[in-house]
Amino acid sequence: MINIRLQARHSSESRRRRRFAITIDGRRVRRAFFVMLACWLVLSASPRAFSSEESVEYPVKLAVLYNFTKFVEWPARSFRDPRAPLAICIVGHDPFSADLEGELRTRTVGEHPVDVRKLRSTDTLSVCHVVFIPVTEKDDADKIVQGLKGSSTLTVGETKGFAAEGGIINLMVEEDSVHFEINQLAAERAGLKISSKLLSLARIVK
Repeated sequence: MINIRLQARHSSESRRRRRFAITIDGRRVRRAFFVMLACWLVLSASPRAFSSEESVEYPVKLAVLYNFTKFVEWPARSFRDPRAPLAICIVGHDPFSADLEGELRTRTVGEHPVDVRKLRSTDTLSVCHVVFIPVTEKDDADKIVQGLKGSSTLTVGETKGFAAEGGIINLMVEEDSVHFEINQLAAERAGLKISSKLLSLARIVK
C-alpha cells in the first residue's frame, strides 16, 4: 500500500491561489505513476476550481480516478469502435468541481476521449466503463455493485469495506493521506485486466 500525502498551501498574494504538495511514501520505482498524477492536477487546476475552505481531497481523487483508466484494460467489446468514448460515470451527488470535470473531458485514454457523466443509481450504469460511487450514495453501493455483475465496469467507491464487499477499487483518506484497495477477483470477474504496476501500489483485498 502507498499513501499520497495531501497538503494545500494558500498563496500570500491571493487566498484563491493554491499550491499542492503530494508527498509519496514508497519505493522510488513506484513514483512515476504519481508524478504523472501530480502534474495533471497542478496543470489543470484553476482558481475557480477551489473555494478558500475546500480541501484538495476531491481534486486528487478525480486525478487518481482518471489515472486508474491508464492501468486498466477493458474487453474490446466494451467499446462500440476503437475510438469510442470512455465513460466515467458519477452516481448521485457529484463531489467534483465542474472546472476539473471540464478539464477531464479534454483528456484521452489511448484513442478514447473521456466522457464524464452524472447519473442516478436507478439509471443504466452498465453503459459506463467506470462508475464512481461517492460516500453520499453508500446506502445504495451494494445494490449498484450487484446490479453491475456481468458487465465490464470498473466500480470505484470511497467507503469502508467497499472493495471487500465486491467493489473493485476503494479510495480512502486517513490522516490527510489517500490510499486505495483493489479487489482483484472482482476485477477478473468483470473481465478487467489491471496492470501489475497499479496492483503493486494497492492493498489487495478479497
